[in-house]
Amino acid sequence: MFREAGSHGFASSRSLTPRPQTTDALLSMDDSGSRMPLEDLVDDGSVRITGFVSAGDGVGRTSEGRVVFVEGGIPGERVELIDVRTHKKVLRARAGKIIEAGSDRVEPRCPHFGICGGCRWQHVRYSAQLDAKRQIIFDALKRIGGISLSEEIRIVPSPDPYAYRARARWVEFGGTLGFRVRGSKSVSPVEVCPVLVGSAEAALKERVAESEEAGLRVEDAARRGKRQRVKEWVVTAGSEGKALVSPSLAGRSARGRRQTPGSVLIEVGDESLRASGESFLQGNALLWEALAKAVRAECMSGLEDVASTHFAELYAGIGFFTLGLAREFAGGVALESDRSALADLKFNLRRANLDDRVDVLAGRVETRGDLTARIASGRVLLVDPPRIGLAPALREAIAAGGPERIVYVSCDPATLARDLRELGSIGYEVATIRAFDLFPQTPHVESIVRLERS
Repeated sequence: MFREAGSHGFASSRSLTPRPQTTDALLSMDDSGSRMPLEDLVDDGSVRITGFVSAGDGVGRTSEGRVVFVEGGIPGERVELIDVRTHKKVLRARAGKIIEAGSDRVEPRCPHFGICGGCRWQHVRYSAQLDAKRQIIFDALKRIGGISLSEEIRIVPSPDPYAYRARARWVEFGGTLGFRVRGSKSVSPVEVCPVLVGSAEAALKERVAESEEAGLRVEDAARRGKRQRVKEWVVTAGSEGKALVSPSLAGRSARGRRQTPGSVLIEVGDESLRASGESFLQGNALLWEALAKAVRAECMSGLEDVASTHFAELYAGIGFFTLGLAREFAGGVALESDRSALADLKFNLRRANLDDRVDVLAGRVETRGDLTARIASGRVLLVDPPRIGLAPALREAIAAGGPERIVYVSCDPATLARDLRELGSIGYEVATIRAFDLFPQTPHVESIVRLERS
């Protein structure tokens, strides 16, 4: 059984903790802030891991039946618990010594694993990651959505569980460039990142070198009492071997003037799309084509008159799915709120000579007064919302607009399950569900669900 958990740092598979073990590590702090001896919480200081929770921690039970979430634990293992602490009705801990190792533990490829706040599952065999993600989706649908599936969820694996990521965010502070430490505002210096595609990792190394060259200037500024600023950078890798590094947060200069973020071209099957540095982009470059094809197939499945059917797409982004749909359907509408992505969407449609087939709308679903009418204009509705899922205003518009089919692309099983439950209450039934592993080495997973109006 899987249960939700908050996110904490993860441990390296070798030591399973970047910090040395001390006597304090064998103590726990209860909710009132007082220290408690470990033996008062766990009888022998260890636990057997029986599964994963959706945030990526292992889960087990003490001999007294208390649930414990364990960073770095893998199902089938018995691990020593360190840094045990109580949180509401459960315990949280990190895995120390591996008392009984499981067959799914592997050596992480990244030297920063256990400190960097990015990957959580590099110590887990890839096939076991896929099995866990199926179960995370299955459990969320059953527990939150009230949906019991009779068939196993199909998941499309990444062709390579490393060297797949085309987009990442770096933080630079005080001459240090890297990623956030999990659960902290601290910056973990990073020199390599094996989940990045080659051009993005090369850009990282180049930026690290530039940061090191600027180190003396940063130290001089600190000695002079000047306040050091936190900078965030976004790297976006294109299909032509080029990686763009651009400032985050709307690319504003010190005087507030908007800077041109630059762009790269990505290839999604037969489509060539411009992606600006500020625009959202699906992260796994190795699955771009397969994901776009799968969404298009679900939108068209069983329709005999696609060429005379219209679609509506919300959260359209740069047109990752839009162009393919525009080539198959009679036409449609596409809504996007982000200014950078909206500009890319319009550019990509014009470049493909498809701008006369799609009515591009600017704005948020929460504030579009004509949302119901726009949804009603298409028989098929495609939604690819952010992690928080569908806004209440959108669920109301769907109920009023009544599209025959909804294709829902989700990066969060919990919010997906919630929304499927709500859509079920207004007459939609799940027809198909499949998953794509866009995020190897992490517990995150992408889902595609097709719903039909009953």
